[in-house]
Amino acid sequence: MIERIEEIPVTDTDYPFASAERYCHLSEQGYVEKEYYMYGTANVYRSAEGADDEDRAGAVEVMTENAPYVNRFIVRAPQRPAKCSGNVVVEIINPTSFIDLDRMWILGRREFLRNGDIYVGITSKPNTIKKLTEFNPGRYGRISWKNPNADKPFPFDVGETVRRNSNLSDLDINYETGLFWDMLTDLAWLLRSDREENPLKKYDRTYLYLTGWSQSACYLIRYVNSFAYRPEAARGSRVFDGYLAGGGVRKVVTPVNQYETGMAYSHRLYRVEKVSEPFIAVQTESENGQFGSWRTMRQDSDMPDFRYRLYEITGASHDTMYSYVDYYQDDPDLKKLGCLPRYQGKHKEGNNYPSYILFGAAFRNLFHWVRTGAAPGICERIAVDSKGENRKDAFGNSMGGLRTCLLNYPTGRYHSASNIEKGVSFVDRESEKDVLFGYQEGFSADMLRELYGSLEHYKDLVTRDTQEQISRGFVCREDGEELIRLAVSLAERRGLR
Repeated sequence: MIERIEEIPVTDTDYPFASAERYCHLSEQGYVEKEYYMYGTANVYRSAEGADDEDRAGAVEVMTENAPYVNRFIVRAPQRPAKCSGNVVVEIINPTSFIDLDRMWILGRREFLRNGDIYVGITSKPNTIKKLTEFNPGRYGRISWKNPNADKPFPFDVGETVRRNSNLSDLDINYETGLFWDMLTDLAWLLRSDREENPLKKYDRTYLYLTGWSQSACYLIRYVNSFAYRPEAARGSRVFDGYLAGGGVRKVVTPVNQYETGMAYSHRLYRVEKVSEPFIAVQTESENGQFGSWRTMRQDSDMPDFRYRLYEITGASHDTMYSYVDYYQDDPDLKKLGCLPRYQGKHKEGNNYPSYILFGAAFRNLFHWVRTGAAPGICERIAVDSKGENRKDAFGNSMGGLRTCLLNYPTGRYHSASNIEKGVSFVDRESEKDVLFGYQEGFSADMLRELYGSLEHYKDLVTRDTQEQISRGFVCREDGEELIRLAVSLAERRGLR
């Protein structure tokens, strides 16, 4: 239960971590960025008895009641409430790099800003509190996710668990990740309410959406499977009106609390089983091939209890220059903290496939689906071989999937993994591959001339292709010209005249 909301003042010298006002100049676009503490209590849950059975997969029960917490969330909204679209997008902020990375904001912000949507980002895991506090102890020092069962030891060897999986190196007996589920539900109902402390009270907030990237997409899937339809959460209605999961790693099931880390969950929890609200999953080549999404793939559906679309973006890797490096603009604050995102591959050009254009259309499709009930189109999946690896065409690019003119009329080759120095991979310290951040390499000028003849002819080809993608709903009309310019500029840079 949320007991109190407190706005955190913003000044020129005291501002939110990774502030979008500083990166995106929100005030110049008619938006305002505000940050809040949320004080409350949350239950900690555990898997219910028999939850490993197929019929009860994901069922949970209360383990500890009413544990106190202090968390934070950020709001980016139109300065004038009359400009609001009625859409509120809640992001489970990604914690994988031990800092709060609002990746879905980065990928979707162009659509949000031009549409008048409200964005709300909530800190989703206590492993980021250390860096938040280091960034500004006065601003973030009071955040607390204390473990109400800290006197109870973990039922596994922490050192051995971390050794087997470096992604679990944030285990800490002093806090409890499982507090998040009630935080999320209670925040959603606060945003829907007319309570005085609701920071969106003056806005139209008809539709509430939940989104998350990578580990946070796994959180989203676990929330749908285990929490969204519990009577205590749904309260006779729906918590969220729609979902968009981005870059979900389907080899991972988010544990319902820290003590269940490494638990052998039912295979049904690696994917969405049932969802009566529209759900769009958007994957890149990294998750499709390297992380085995093909093993948990679901068919697109318009059934009342499973309203689902899967888009697999061919050419894109999990991280790209645009979404992981360029957005942060060499931020001195992040650099001072030693956590500035960067490309670590040995290749000349990190993957910079414009997946944000396709994410913008995916959000638009989701909003339209929720408002009208008209489901978006279905797109082809990426072709895989018998081992689950992505099949390549004659140019070395993956076949099938959600494509743009950059692959239908390629001027280069896109890879979903990079060669790196041993020891720097977040996923596997022993590997010399970064499977999260790929690279790109251009074709020679001679090859481009043989393929397309002239730059003018190439522009005609990519223009027609982009117009087709717009008509199918996979590219927003407002982004079409940018996609064409990007394709033509790449061709010209690579020697086509």
